[in-house]
Amino acid sequence: MSDPRSSSPPAVFVIAPTDVAVQVRATDCPVLRFSTSAEFEQWSHQAWSRIAAAVYAALRELQIDPAQCSPRTQEVLAHLCGRERIPSVKEMFAACSSRRSFYRSWTEDVCETPAAFLTRVRLLHLRFTMERGVDSDAAQRGTSSDFRDMR
Repeated sequence: MSDPRSSSPPAVFVIAPTDVAVQVRATDCPVLRFSTSAEFEQWSHQAWSRIAAAVYAALRELQIDPAQCSPRTQEVLAHLCGRERIPSVKEMFAACSSRRSFYRSWTEDVCETPAAFLTRVRLLHLRFTMERGVDSDAAQRGTSSDFRDMR
């Protein structure tokens, strides 16, 4: 299993008012700054279209053809792709009528636990978000090349 984190550097997310100086010492990773947690949430919700891409990329990494999965697993994957954010495993269960049936079909179709799969999807989603660039000017107050005090 390949590690989705291996091909891109980690990002630093800073949530602090603009009048607060923040110093980030890491020089090898992007720094995204948001003035409020609501601003960060808005930015992350704008990235929902990349969730489907992350789900399909995770399936490709695991060499899984979604068309070959059971209808129950396909339904869960479709629900996951349509979300505005990546859910917890508990939230993923909510899309299923039976937890036991969900685990049975998931285990037959996917070689990872639901928690591990969602972690993989989160990491790929973050990578796609970073590769595409930041949609908000507010998030671009600091960059990996500008790591001195940010105001």
